[in-house]
Amino acid sequence: MSTLRSLAVLLTLFPLLMLSACSGGNGSPGEPPDSGIVEEDDDDDGGEDNVTIDQVLPLTHVCGPTLTLLAQAMTDTEFNASCATLAASETFFHERLQTGLVPVADDYNTALRIVVFDSYDEYDQHGYALFGINTDNGGIYIEGNPSDPDNEASFYAHEAQWLLPEFVIWNLEHEYVHYLEGRFVSYGGFNHFPGNMVWWTEGLAEYLSMGDTNPEVLDLLRNTLSQSQPRTLGETFGTRYGDGVDNVYSWTYLAVRFLFETHYAEVLAMTDTLKANNFASYQDHLAHWETNYEQQYQQWLQTLANSGAEGAPRPESRYLMLKQHALSEAQRRSHLLPP
Repeated sequence: MSTLRSLAVLLTLFPLLMLSACSGGNGSPGEPPDSGIVEEDDDDDGGEDNVTIDQVLPLTHVCGPTLTLLAQAMTDTEFNASCATLAASETFFHERLQTGLVPVADDYNTALRIVVFDSYDEYDQHGYALFGINTDNGGIYIEGNPSDPDNEASFYAHEAQWLLPEFVIWNLEHEYVHYLEGRFVSYGGFNHFPGNMVWWTEGLAEYLSMGDTNPEVLDLLRNTLSQSQPRTLGETFGTRYGDGVDNVYSWTYLAVRFLFETHYAEVLAMTDTLKANNFASYQDHLAHWETNYEQQYQQWLQTLANSGAEGAPRPESRYLMLKQHALSEAQRRSHLLPP
């Protein structure tokens, strides 16, 4: 299927995605909400559910003792480049978060499996049948239960076919940060803490994967400043996955970057509360920052907008994938959201 055709298909899915997110269901696109288990009689595709993982993903590449890639079609060069990217991301993560390479208590997710489909179409076709995952997203990290020694953490991904001939595994660094953050910073598994975590997990993943070069965010910031007041720290700390692409990824990136640049020691102190499973102290940090640093934050935003850094609108393809991802995460967390 062509890139334009793929994007057209994604656009037609959004009404269904919104319905699924609002209902709190976990079915695949076009399916009613269900338990997420593949039923034996769900075989309307002429036997598609009977294909095996080895048939669809015949290639295995071991980056090291903690990373294994399963793929449909990758060359040795692409495997090696992906491993190098992940290694650099891991080193940078531990340096910035000062983890000392010590995982949080009760976490047995010592390794990560990365499953790489050849395109979004392949991911959409096989993801649910092979792994029972929803594919109404741009790839997804499934942490599982990290306190279970038999658990297998997995990132289900696909190549960004719209960027060909450049080889890119969509969201590779972003999702790897999610794995590292869950293993070395935040105690417990997905949804362990009851709220106020989207800004941190998504903002951190965007900041560590994008760094200081984020033209899409600069474009958003400049446009916002020309028309209205930017989001406050308090508003950003309260971000939920249903709040839209800009709020989930861009404003959280800015808040995390601001705190790392201006109050780094306090960020590290905050991570200690997450490691210790002390949610009350974590919230105390947020309240302190909201009360004491809002004016400084707004000034920092203005300075960043006035810098000579280049801005650029977000490509439509990236917007569509980010929107899918946010809606999918909203769906997964819906049972914890207040009415």
